[in-house]
Amino acid sequence: MPISNENRKLFVMAKCSDAPGEAAVKARAEFLDGHLQYVETILDKVLIAGPIFGDDKKTVIGSLLIYKTDDQDEARAILEADPYFNAGIWEKIEFQLFRGALGDAVGGKSY
Repeated sequence: MPISNENRKLFVMAKCSDAPGEAAVKARAEFLDGHLQYVETILDKVLIAGPIFGDDKKTVIGSLLIYKTDDQDEARAILEADPYFNAGIWEKIEFQLFRGALGDAVGGKSY
């Protein structure tokens, strides 16, 4: 079966690593409502997003967001509008281009 180029899209992935210490944990709780209200407004721009957990499977150590764009400036602007961005939660943010090769988000397979 031929692969459709329509599913071979590039997305921007943002990996946000939490700052160490209790301040980031407290900020996550304090800004959660605003963060969730914001993400409700950008659902059409997000392929998938959510918290990253540590080895204990309980402690949140960051966030992973994959935006439906191949424009890193656009993805950065979306992320910077999130209340979590200015709350001192994330110590390091990395943006990378990403292409999904398998899975529901790309219609099965796109390689």
